Amino acid sequence: MIKSYGGLSRQPLRYGLLAMGFAVILSGSVTVQAQEDPQKNESQPQAAFEQLELDSMAFVQVNHEELVTLLKSLKAMRQKEYEVAIRDIGRTKKRLENLSKREPELSELELNAWKLKSKIDLMLAKGIANDKSFDKEVLRTLLTKQIDNQKKRWKHEQSTLAKRQEQLAESISKIEGHEAEKIEQQLATHLKSIENKSGKTKKSKQDAKSTNTDKEQP
Repeated sequence: MIKSYGGLSRQPLRYGLLAMGFAVILSGSVTVQAQEDPQKNESQPQAAFEQLELDSMAFVQVNHEELVTLLKSLKAMRQKEYEVAIRDIGRTKKRLENLSKREPELSELELNAWKLKSKIDLMLAKGIANDKSFDKEVLRTLLTKQIDNQKKRWKHEQSTLAKRQEQLAESISKIEGHEAEKIEQQLATHLKSIENKSGKTKKSKQDAKSTNTDKEQP
């Protein structure tokens, strides 16, 4: 049950203060893209933004439900900051969707990174707003998880780079000492391609000439 004072609910006031704190956090953590290209963001058609808003809020609902109410409060109080947040979430959602098609494991790590950062940002907003739910130990736990997740991301990147280095070493070993042979093979392939295309061009010209001759005859 929501407590009230003087006939007014404290809950909207609480989320209003949290929204202000969250706006402060956003001002220093939104993507560089959003800060560098404000005109592009402002020129986005309203219908397109409304769809982006629906998609972004659905993403937040699944991955950080507590943030939904705060975003709604931010929308009512600081429309500009709200739109920046929605676009930032939308870019994250799209990036993760594309990444999941190529590297599902990395996509999961990146999603966890977003969740943890979002929760940390919310906890910082609570601290700025002097909200009673702010808990230093919870923040410490979130930061610990964030460091652990970052370590996993770096290890994944290290493994990917190691595999790429193996592939490059194998490619180098296949060509090393056989450069002249490879050059002659490629030269023969290109010359064959020129011959084939040149023959087709000559035939097309002959066909065109024959067609024109037939038209000129009475």
